[in-house]
Amino acid sequence: MAQIVIVTTSYPHRQGDAEGHFVAAEARRLCAQASVTVLAPGAKREALWGERVVGLPGGEAFGFPGALAKLRQQPLRALAASRFVTSAIGWLRARSPERVLAHFLLPCGFPIATRGLRGQAAELELVVHGSDARLFARLPFGRDEVARELLDASARLRFVSNELRELVLRSLSPDLRHRLAERARVEPSPIDIEAAPERAEARRLLGIDAKVKLAVVVARLVAGKRVEVALEACRRVRELQSYVIGDGPERARLQQQFPEARFIGQVERPHALAYIAAADALVSASLDEGAPSVVREARALGTPVVCLAAGDLRKWAESDPGLNVVA
Repeated sequence: MAQIVIVTTSYPHRQGDAEGHFVAAEARRLCAQASVTVLAPGAKREALWGERVVGLPGGEAFGFPGALAKLRQQPLRALAASRFVTSAIGWLRARSPERVLAHFLLPCGFPIATRGLRGQAAELELVVHGSDARLFARLPFGRDEVARELLDASARLRFVSNELRELVLRSLSPDLRHRLAERARVEPSPIDIEAAPERAEARRLLGIDAKVKLAVVVARLVAGKRVEVALEACRRVRELQSYVIGDGPERARLQQQFPEARFIGQVERPHALAYIAAADALVSASLDEGAPSVVREARALGTPVVCLAAGDLRKWAESDPGLNVVA
């Protein structure tokens, strides 16, 4: 059986935990055909699908409400992040995995995978999701050096959207752009919605009257998610009840600004999927994601979506009448 190592800064700590659920969805599929080991920050972690989960030092720098938000709150958490990077590099150097799948260009692709696998023959694939691509493109220097390391490691890149692919490639010098483009493809990460009930059952379970017009916003309550834009749009629709699923440092401000909205807080992932299934519409104003999981989950559940043009959403809307991209 093939041996696959997944390196990620975001992964569920237990069943029902929403953190890194898109990485867990891929791990679940890989477990059907390979022996999977997941390297993630944080000591207390449980296996979900039969994979082996190795918790490494540095968990204080990652997790809810997001690595960048946590670093802004406490810049010294960068030391914890460096402990995770160092530990993961050491773990890879001490072993010879057949294949490594690094979720997030920074820091899991570079420097963890490129340096942890130096001198080894492992197959390396990087998955670029959104914030990691935008962070890379904003680096004041060093982008070409990172690209050279990726090429030296024979890495393949999987972008979750064409928009992110172009963003990263445009930030490189022409020669490196061309060489890395040959090793890049676009494919959104898998999603799991098996835990979601049908709409009527979801409303019954959540105690929501069948006649209520309901819009949901499902997001971490951080500035980059632009939840206030989504709630302002909801406010303009008569008799529309808006629910906010999620938590974060922006919650108090948003509750004060939008007292008519109901803030549910952070919930288990099956519970979040039930709210999406129960809604008449999911509203998203974020522009940071490449292929927003919550939008894809809503459409898979048959819930209409109103959103801004993040990633490739405008292109997807051309063939999906339930996906409404607004200016």
